[in-house]
Amino acid sequence: MKIPTFTLLPLVSIAASALGLPESVDPDSPWLDWERPADNPVFSTAMGNNHDSILFVEPEADYPYYLIVSHTPQAAHLWRTQSFSWDSADWELVSDNYRIGRHYEYDDGVKVGDTYYIYEAGKVYTFTGDLAESDGQWKMSGSFPAKECDDIGVFYEDGLFHIFGEYGNFPHGPDGTSLAHFTSPTGLGDWTLVNPKAVDPNPDGGHHYGVGDATITKIDGTYYLFGDVESKGVPYKVIAWQSQDLNQPFAYLGIAFAPRSEETDDWDNHRIQDADIAYIPELKRFIMTCNMMDTDGKPGGNFPTMKPGNSRVIGTFYSAHEWTPTRDKPACCTH
Repeated sequence: MKIPTFTLLPLVSIAASALGLPESVDPDSPWLDWERPADNPVFSTAMGNNHDSILFVEPEADYPYYLIVSHTPQAAHLWRTQSFSWDSADWELVSDNYRIGRHYEYDDGVKVGDTYYIYEAGKVYTFTGDLAESDGQWKMSGSFPAKECDDIGVFYEDGLFHIFGEYGNFPHGPDGTSLAHFTSPTGLGDWTLVNPKAVDPNPDGGHHYGVGDATITKIDGTYYLFGDVESKGVPYKVIAWQSQDLNQPFAYLGIAFAPRSEETDDWDNHRIQDADIAYIPELKRFIMTCNMMDTDGKPGGNFPTMKPGNSRVIGTFYSAHEWTPTRDKPACCTH
């Protein structure tokens, strides 16, 4: 297998204090250091409304990487590749009419044993088998408490499913004012509330910040949660939190990446959101796929399902630091 080569491009640094965010518990954390593999690492510019991606990584499979990209309520897109790349030209489009349920988007997914789980709108869909044969074969097998835990991230460890999702009413957007944490032994029901404020961007109360769309990973014994944060008039950016114990509140770590608002010819000039993290063994790096959106339409593209001048694409960010697992199968990723 050819190992990809790339030159990482630095992100624009934004101080937390400039946005009124808390002080970081570890401002020098390497997991705040994310970079672009190319100036505009856009996965696809001609496939319509691209958002809310779910990446499954199975290093020993014939196709180690499958990417589900939400599109419309009628269908999503399914891609696969044998060698990871941020560029859709290096992937095979398995289906542009990929059916799971009938949802505009899908929150997150995880594979446990031989079964895949996907979560959306309080429903849990499952499939066992080859993802290339899964179109229309997903079964609605369970539920989760979407009224208290929406737009979730899912993490599985030691026989327990963990979900983190939007809790409370953020008045300036579709987010929660905190992330609630629930657990289940099956991932299909019997959910137990651990903490309604497992991630709290408003520790002094109020509704200044909205938060949502979590993705969770474990690195060297520490849990890292990345999610959207917005405030009134300030669009989405991706924020990092960390905890030594999955059942304890997460502490604020810092800004992972934010839009380049001054770069009007770039896709990410308005907002970045809905991150999905995974470890890529051939790169020895973590990556995050995200929604990227511009507001002036200058990058162009064929987006027949969106209003003129609007665009949403999937972009990929790489960790600036290499990392090698210390075990054969570390509990490092959600997928």
